[in-house]
Amino acid sequence: MLLRVALFGGKGGVGKSTLACATALRLSEDHKVLLVSIDPAHSLSGILQRDIGHGLCKITENLYVEELSAEDLVEEYTKKALSVIKEMIPTLSSALEEYAKQLKHSPTALETALLDRLVDYFDGNFEFIVIDSAPTGQMVRLFYTMHSIEKWFSFLEKVAQERQKLENFMGRKDNLLELIRDRKDRVEKLMKVLKEKAVIFAVMNEDKLSAQEADSIQKHLQNFRVYKVINKCSSLKEDTIGVPYVENPYGIENLKKLPVEDILRLFRVFNNSQSLD
Repeated sequence: MLLRVALFGGKGGVGKSTLACATALRLSEDHKVLLVSIDPAHSLSGILQRDIGHGLCKITENLYVEELSAEDLVEEYTKKALSVIKEMIPTLSSALEEYAKQLKHSPTALETALLDRLVDYFDGNFEFIVIDSAPTGQMVRLFYTMHSIEKWFSFLEKVAQERQKLENFMGRKDNLLELIRDRKDRVEKLMKVLKEKAVIFAVMNEDKLSAQEADSIQKHLQNFRVYKVINKCSSLKEDTIGVPYVENPYGIENLKKLPVEDILRLFRVFNNSQSLD
């Protein structure tokens, strides 16, 4: 059963991917964990010092890693959706294929495909999913995209309902409403899981710019659990989530030594509780 989803975001270069790897490794000591990168500039292979390749890669007994290619996901996603539309409107086949070629370069299409893939992971047998997100701006936009496509599918559902009435009157079968409802259900499931189980770590260093971006994440995602984490902190302060500087934290064994206890406490791993403070 999925217990928690952890997302690591923040300004580029603050060490969010390193903390995501270290946290996933520590969680995997007692739980089955998926570590997935949705950052276009993947770095998990370098940090873990393992060749991840394409698809799901088993790193340890309980840790699985994947670096998602948004472009491949968009192509897969659009083929699935457009195949149904081609059946209903075959005269638009060539136009739809051309549209699909352009669509895979759209930021919204890329984010929609990534979000759709995350739903597949939620149905798996992972207890924790740790997500290495893109830097601040892209991460925030991903959440706004999620809300936008939910509203868009709600609108399309109403249109498809009216269309189905006409098709039923004409004695024709129409799969459009079923397709839209399936997409809408997946988006609603995504939002429900993230609302109930997501913990967002806004990673920063001890500098003004990265602190401002961490503040920005908290501001834009205030409806979610967002915690600021000071990485490479010089001194630990009370009521602060901090991770001290560690030289060369790369590779499985070195990552295990990274002191991420403050982060792990939020999952209550040590007392096997499923609730958060």
